[in-house]
Amino acid sequence: MIDLPAFDALALSLHHSPGVHAILVGSGLSRAADIPTGWDITLSLVQRLAALENVTGQYDWAKWYQIRYGKELSYSEILDALASTAAERRAILQSFIDPPEGEDIRKPTKAHHAIAQLAASNMVRVVITTNFDRLIENAMRDAGVEPTIIAGEDAILGATPLVHAKCTVIKVHGDYLDSRIKNTDAELEAYSPAMNALLDQVFDNFGLLVVGWSGEWDTALRSAILRAPSRRYPFYWAARGAIGRLAQDLTQQRGGRSFPIADADSFFVKLHETLEALRQASRPHPLSIEMAIALAKRYCRDDKFAMEWAEFLHAEVEKIRQYVTGPDYPASVPSNDTQNGIVDAFVTRTEILRRACLICGRWGTPEANRAVARAIQSLSFAAALLSYTIYSELREFGASVCFYWNMAGLLDRGDLAAVHALQKLELRGLNGAKDAVMVLPFARYQVAEWKFLKDHERFPAPASFFLAKKFAVDARDIALGEARASELFDQTELIIAFEHAHQRGQGEEVAWTPVGRFVWTNHGRWREEQFQRVEAFSDEDPFFKAGLMGGDKEAAARTVQKIRRWLQLLAI
Repeated sequence: MIDLPAFDALALSLHHSPGVHAILVGSGLSRAADIPTGWDITLSLVQRLAALENVTGQYDWAKWYQIRYGKELSYSEILDALASTAAERRAILQSFIDPPEGEDIRKPTKAHHAIAQLAASNMVRVVITTNFDRLIENAMRDAGVEPTIIAGEDAILGATPLVHAKCTVIKVHGDYLDSRIKNTDAELEAYSPAMNALLDQVFDNFGLLVVGWSGEWDTALRSAILRAPSRRYPFYWAARGAIGRLAQDLTQQRGGRSFPIADADSFFVKLHETLEALRQASRPHPLSIEMAIALAKRYCRDDKFAMEWAEFLHAEVEKIRQYVTGPDYPASVPSNDTQNGIVDAFVTRTEILRRACLICGRWGTPEANRAVARAIQSLSFAAALLSYTIYSELREFGASVCFYWNMAGLLDRGDLAAVHALQKLELRGLNGAKDAVMVLPFARYQVAEWKFLKDHERFPAPASFFLAKKFAVDARDIALGEARASELFDQTELIIAFEHAHQRGQGEEVAWTPVGRFVWTNHGRWREEQFQRVEAFSDEDPFFKAGLMGGDKEAAARTVQKIRRWLQLLAI
């Protein structure tokens, strides 16, 4: 039997069972944010107590306290001595959490941000903390996750059930701005029935990773862990150095494993990076992708494989639909990270399908391309809205990329009638049916604006330049070199822009049209050459015979002129 190191076993457990582990963190997590631990606060309080007796400059304050009062130093006892009420104790704690006047606010550490990323990727859905600060919540919001915060009994009653919440942060000792926080031994000895019931649910239904918590002072929390009946998921304790006796007892009783770490920051960063590496390793092996592409080339070229081709497309469509309609599709407050995460997910999940659509456009039978059109229809979600418009729009990514890739294949083949038919593909939306060319162009995702795309923020048309790079790679499937692939991508965006402008510009002096990379190609000379080329076509040209731009030379010329006016308004 292979005995994996505890860290490796933890990473694999999180990877294979996302969402079934909770994290319990203590004051060690916030040390790097200059928020003192319980022991640091205790020593500082001793100095305040000693100052009342004009005692200063002691090397060992714990020893001084023991000699002066004849007992071991106790955080609870000294805090109780300095502040007789819960409100006073809260004020003392706040003075340690809030930065001194004139200093920057406390910011989440690398550990906080790494935990937030685990929540954003659905690896972790419950975080329990003994800390009073708000660094975990702030880090999660930075990552686009709006957590359910439970910092008291009243919050438990109205909280979203754990199984339905994206992430729940349980602050068992309260929040530092709430006078009901728990500090003293008496306060930490027992929780309310509601908090106990919640913790029982967590410790029974989730595995547990403990970091930055000593387990020495929190009697009620130890009791909650000990009484949990289930051992269905693993228990891990990561600590700086050896864990204490009580922590050892907890670990042994839960059948868990402990292991040393240098600090919380390096540990959580390493854990996040390891899980990301495992995710990448779990991506379909290139060989399996190439085998699928080989099947696509075979199926789409012969209608005797019509059933196999339909099943092939259906299987790939379902991968995308399950993502869009499942729990992995974000619902939290949008951020650059969540939006890039959506794009990355689509790029990965559409790889086989979009390449198959390109191949079919270039070499597939008419019936095979009609099957592709039906697949694109089934990937459009325009008939349903989400809470955030940006998420509604980005759901169309799968349909859009397949629409572009299939059209590019048809253009390379020279089948303009099929190009026009694809543009006119009917998609059902909230306001009735619309042609695909009016719904799927990436540039019409109005809320997205695509400025969030990593490494493409400064591009004039970020989505277009981003997709052109992906297309250049996929175009090898139809034996295109880099130069021809680049030109074909521009031609695809241009012919989409022509039809979109033709429909949208009816009765207008200016025609809004999706602006893509083609606008800037060769400093704008390429687009003008293409405009003049269309204007020079005869009425009998295959371009108009296919029905493109209304199938009419004069109508096409008017549309081209309207596009020129639109680009002038944009100062392009």
